[in-house]
Amino acid sequence: MGELDRYVIRYGQDADELSEEVVVTNAQAEAEMSYEVSGLDTGTWYFTIQVQDTNGLISEPSDVVSKSIRS
Repeated sequence: MGELDRYVIRYGQDADELSEEVVVTNAQAEAEMSYEVSGLDTGTWYFTIQVQDTNGLISEPSDVVSKSIRS
């Protein structure tokens, strides 16, 4: 892969259907970044992340991780 361009975070409440997506641009400058997804309802949420380079090549999704949100 070439220079980092963006991160693509996919998430949802079904590990097999991550229906939400956040694209974080300027990945090169934010190489040690963190990102907070807000407004999540109570329950278990699943997440993957991919990186995309400046040539448009995108990595395979990471392993799915989960986070339980309590009210």
